[in-house]
Amino acid sequence: MRILLVDGNADLLQTIRRDFWKRHRNWEVVLASTGEEALQALARDPVDIVISDMALPDMEGAELIHRVRELQPGAVRIALADHAMAEWTEKAEGDLHRLFIKPLEPDFLIGAVESLNIEDDETNVRAIRAFVGGLRQIPSLPSLYSELVVLLQREDAGMAEVARLIRRDLGVASQVLKLANSVHAGSDRPVSELGQAVAMLGVDSLRALVLFRGLISSFDSPRPQGLDLEKLWFHSFEVATGVRKLVVAEGEMQLADLAFSAGLLHDIGLVVLATDPAGRYRSILEKAQSSRVPLAVLEHDTYGVDHAQVGAHLLNLWGLPPAFCRPIREHHAPPAGEEGFPLSAALHLADARHGGGATAGIFADGRWGLHPHVLNDPERFARWKICLAMDGGDSV
Repeated sequence: MRILLVDGNADLLQTIRRDFWKRHRNWEVVLASTGEEALQALARDPVDIVISDMALPDMEGAELIHRVRELQPGAVRIALADHAMAEWTEKAEGDLHRLFIKPLEPDFLIGAVESLNIEDDETNVRAIRAFVGGLRQIPSLPSLYSELVVLLQREDAGMAEVARLIRRDLGVASQVLKLANSVHAGSDRPVSELGQAVAMLGVDSLRALVLFRGLISSFDSPRPQGLDLEKLWFHSFEVATGVRKLVVAEGEMQLADLAFSAGLLHDIGLVVLATDPAGRYRSILEKAQSSRVPLAVLEHDTYGVDHAQVGAHLLNLWGLPPAFCRPIREHHAPPAGEEGFPLSAALHLADARHGGGATAGIFADGRWGLHPHVLNDPERFARWKICLAMDGGDSV
């Protein structure tokens, strides 16, 4: 792992490098005190991550971040800014992966860097980073999500305050009510109060919903090509409810919110790919619809990556943990012998057999059958198929 740190404060650079070295001696940390020094370092060697202050002595931080994107699109780009500069950095938003407000502790930065390492195949992860990093505009983390995370970190935050925040976005608020009534359909009375809906959904599911709706609404220009976003929402919700059913049926209640959230966001990479400025994604969707070739295969043939990898990498850049991102990355080809509960396999099966069938159209991966190694436990596999088929969700 090679990290480039850029800041005009030489003492701070040395402090951060020393703390990084104490925790990860295999990380190579390169220092630059000016934008020009940073560009020279980038010209010499590839880097995995660039962490730069936005107030540099010789150039605007936004200019440096943009140059990093041009020179090394596979590098993760993290900016540091004072509160007074936060709005000014909006000009660099399309080039940034993360923005942190100063002051912050080295331990916080170390944790942010550690959370980015979710891949095992270094060649593959570089290709995915290069693709996502080279996009004309990187989807930014929805502002409502950021505010929600900050609110939930407060010890005194209650569900009533969370509900007040959600009410500011009528589209999200209406979806929260719909989800609460759908997920808890067995309740005696319909859920009509937002605070009650927030409490019933749980924190993880609420965060996933805000991310899903926020990402889709952020794509005003360019618009996703050929994607029926309402149909994608329906498919994603069906998969989310399906994978939640599986973990609950297995008694893994502590995973219920995580499973639902991963199901809701498992295909979010489709939205990113569909904004391809070259206009190639529409023909990929049409070919997948008219042939037996899986969508992910056609994506790989065109881009070298697929929507599962792109979606997982984007969510990881936004700071979601590896335990959340990994099942999304693996949902088309879950590994055999997962440790603990096989959430990647559960997500794969829910996607194939509970994704809305013909109604979901191109998103219903069940059209292409199941991977034979989806589970090493035939009895569990049989239980899961029965569980998903009980409400008529079997689409194979």
